[in-house]
Amino acid sequence: MKTFSISILGCRVNQYEAEQIAAALKRRGLRQVDSPGGDLRVIHTCSVTSQAAKGSRQTIRRATRLPVLGQIACDNPDAGAGDHRDPGIDLQSQTPQLPDTSSRARVVVTGCWATSDTVAAGQMPGVDAVITNHQNVNDRLIELLNEWTPPDDASVTGDVTQPPTTNRPTSLPILGHKPATHQRAFLKIQDGCDAHCTYCIIPQLRPVLSSKSPDDAVAEARALVAAGHREIVLTGIFMGAYGQSTALRRRQDKSTSKPLAGLVAALCTQVPGLTRLRLSSLEPGDLDEHLINELKRHPQVVPHFHLPLQSGSDAILRKMNRQYTSGQFLEMIAMVQDAFDEPAITTDIIVGFPNETDDEFARTLDVVDRVQFIHTHAFSYSPRPKTAAARWTDQYVDGRVANQRIHLLNDRAKQHSLAYRQRFVGRAVSVIVERSDADHSPDRSPDKSRDKSSVHHGRCERYFDVHFASPTAHAGDLVQLRVDSVTADRTQGSVIE
Repeated sequence: MKTFSISILGCRVNQYEAEQIAAALKRRGLRQVDSPGGDLRVIHTCSVTSQAAKGSRQTIRRATRLPVLGQIACDNPDAGAGDHRDPGIDLQSQTPQLPDTSSRARVVVTGCWATSDTVAAGQMPGVDAVITNHQNVNDRLIELLNEWTPPDDASVTGDVTQPPTTNRPTSLPILGHKPATHQRAFLKIQDGCDAHCTYCIIPQLRPVLSSKSPDDAVAEARALVAAGHREIVLTGIFMGAYGQSTALRRRQDKSTSKPLAGLVAALCTQVPGLTRLRLSSLEPGDLDEHLINELKRHPQVVPHFHLPLQSGSDAILRKMNRQYTSGQFLEMIAMVQDAFDEPAITTDIIVGFPNETDDEFARTLDVVDRVQFIHTHAFSYSPRPKTAAARWTDQYVDGRVANQRIHLLNDRAKQHSLAYRQRFVGRAVSVIVERSDADHSPDRSPDKSRDKSSVHHGRCERYFDVHFASPTAHAGDLVQLRVDSVTADRTQGSVIE
């Protein structure tokens, strides 16, 4: 066994964890190849919605249908779609008989769908092993590699020593490398949630809360910066619960210092070379005056905040079991806008939640118009089995009505994005180049000069993407640009010499 690939579904936390799995396999001596390929194929799954679970199954089937796996097929495309989690079951007794394992790749399913539908995942033809969130992922991977690797195979004799101790339950290594395709580094500082929003299955899949210590987070950030990352994005399942034993704010220890603010201060003062620090997914109870004051003290903190709204109706927010009202959300927005210069605010919104009326949707539009988010991730409610909202079948909103609301919301969101970006026409922005088309050209040799028309793009401090032409820019470069023009779908700039 010499090569591996990882297919990633879902959120930033999943992306981070997949990078950790890759690091663990590289320690073992395996070389990463494009997905889905390689002698070992890992599918890191998502289960946050029914559509995400379906996408996880489809990705697994694609990986197992490649010729190297032999004639393995799944006649029923939704086989195993049921929610049959049983972490104690013996998966080996559930796995179908497969062709000779010496002539095919091995397939391992990990992540949230592997946890929510463990038995179904193990029964999919071509799947060799399932590792849930409740297991020690690193140890289980090593066990599987030892089991599948012939004794005389020298291809997996890499360093298998454990990384520095962290409080992560999976014992996967901290990150300190720079993937060629990612210029921003995700740094997972928190895991787990017990808030139990009525539409969300995550508290069942990651019920135990844990936080990375400030010392470990600083050490990992230093390694990521040393590897070439200029920007770090802090992420977690429930970022506001960093340093707390619960995500329920009424039960959190109010006597402790503000742990997230302390972590931001440590990262900004103890990680030389860190250019940008970005936070993700905070709520009114998280982004209070104390944290805002700490954030604006440090120039590394960019003026971009992802603040999920979900709904502008207080009745729907209560039905969702969210821990804030629309008024509290708007108060948080006002504090952010007062503290930062033209901050970029992005959000998530669920449309068509059970029993959402036209009036309640209109309240969501009203908040969208007042805040003017630069990007809105809007999606129709999708019932997830084993959640409270999935039982409210008599209150489901007609799909045609939900789609009409999605189109209306998306149109409004595009208008606000365009208006925000138009403010910056003629102004300078700082961009980290995320991709250079010339870097991906198959006929480019190291000594070949670049075409002056080479097109690049990257995200600026305020999150929006800017495209520009340059004969010298490379992925990862920090470039000063002037915004020249803006359309609904594109922001165009030019290099400031």
